[in-house]
Amino acid sequence: MLAIIDKRSSKEAKENLSKYVDDILFFESKGITYNSISGHPDIFIFQENNKLIIAPNAPEQLFNFLEKYKINFQIGNSKVDETFKNSVKYNCVSSNNFLFHKKGLTEDLILKNNTDKTFINLPQAYTRCSMLYLKDDFFISSDIGIKKVLDQNNLQNFYFSPEDIKIIEHKNGFFGGTCGVFDNKIFFNGNINKHKDGVALRNFLEDLNFEIICLHDDYLYDGGGIFFIN
Repeated sequence: MLAIIDKRSSKEAKENLSKYVDDILFFESKGITYNSISGHPDIFIFQENNKLIIAPNAPEQLFNFLEKYKINFQIGNSKVDETFKNSVKYNCVSSNNFLFHKKGLTEDLILKNNTDKTFINLPQAYTRCSMLYLKDDFFISSDIGIKKVLDQNNLQNFYFSPEDIKIIEHKNGFFGGTCGVFDNKIFFNGNINKHKDGVALRNFLEDLNFEIICLHDDYLYDGGGIFFIN
């Protein structure tokens, strides 16, 4: 198994993640988008299971890493840049039955590949940053607007406050950017027990039979998610 994580994650997080995977790409970009999200995989990569759609101007290191391990991927049409609308194109969430994003801001190839799913319009275009798909119809979100839409669609979800989620250059980060899921394991870039919603989240996840792995003991860090590729 392979993993992709923000290069600016802590040394402890990177070392602990290496115990679970065969290789890790410590992701970074320069001069493409905002500094705060420049190392965030979810700005450049859309993932649905093992299907990947990559921004055409993603860093060369990403393409080299995927090609080294003969990982199949598609290249999108939209380039990432320092404008809001072009920093969210790939930041979508896909589940078994739904595609979640803000209408009008989604990369065309993602829409084309998900025509069999119901598109659910969200008020937050940084969707993958803000929410995590677990399995079936279960989700976690740190955005009140997203929670309202999930509730309206009768989708089970847990609201996790963005308070105390660390991110570069901003007061608070997003929940989805702190973690990643592989099989029945959920990996956190930080320790959920440091957060006021941590105990309740742990109970929610354990009821769904997820194994929780905290990669370091500090507050959660929003690094644009942890991507796992089998």
